Amino acid sequence: MVLHADAPASMVARVALILGCFDQAGRVLRLDQVAARAGLPRSSVHRILTQLHGAGLLQHRSDGYCLAASSLPGAGSGDHSALRAAAAPVLERLQSDTMLVVQLGVLIGSDVVYLDKFSGTSGVAVPVGVGDRTPAHASALGKAILATLPAETVDELLGCPLRKSTPATVADLPSLHSELVRIRSRHGLAYDDQELVAGLAGIAAPILGADGLVAGLSLTGPAPAERLTRMAPFLTRAARSIAERIGSTSHAAGRRSDLAAVTDDMLSRVLRTLSSDDWV
Repeated sequence: MVLHADAPASMVARVALILGCFDQAGRVLRLDQVAARAGLPRSSVHRILTQLHGAGLLQHRSDGYCLAASSLPGAGSGDHSALRAAAAPVLERLQSDTMLVVQLGVLIGSDVVYLDKFSGTSGVAVPVGVGDRTPAHASALGKAILATLPAETVDELLGCPLRKSTPATVADLPSLHSELVRIRSRHGLAYDDQELVAGLAGIAAPILGADGLVAGLSLTGPAPAERLTRMAPFLTRAARSIAERIGSTSHAAGRRSDLAAVTDDMLSRVLRTLSSDDWV
């Protein structure tokens, strides 16, 4: 590899040069691609990438490196603090009502970045944590968000080919667009059946504020996806509650009263009487 004649010698300058290679949200680069873009020795780039990954600024995936959620404009914890604060009690109650894994996420480039997660009580492990990224087209949460966007925007964000997380992942844009049409016909409810993680299924809904899309909310449990159908009322009410809480200017007591009104109804009381396996 031919190095740039003016390649910086200082570590700070080299770090800045490497971070500058990730100039678009969602861009994924392999080690050799970063080295070529930065014009730096491969060994130096590898050492710096490892340090940036250890510091939480980069994520190392099977297909390369990308900016971590905290490094992206609009994706830092501070930028989403109001959303996370408004959503947290709703997520906790949703997990209590359904006993499933509850996740909150936003769309960054072609990926979903997870802002919060409440684990379920059914013993199901979901290998995606806060700050992780997954392909938007491969999950119910991602598809629920994508369905709110124009088809042209979806094409620009995802491009081709679509990355497959499992054999069941949607593999092409025409199939994805057909699925997004079905999601819109269900008023935003999206499903995935082992498309992100083998053995797991998800149901998701978008969180729509007064100014448009805010985020997405999902429930995850054992496959198949049909098992999650009865959870749709919980999910949609929770998504609507979060949107209302974000836009509300009332005092905290009033918000707690609104939350109780959303969840403490007949449906909620009935499902809370079920054992951890009865929802299946």
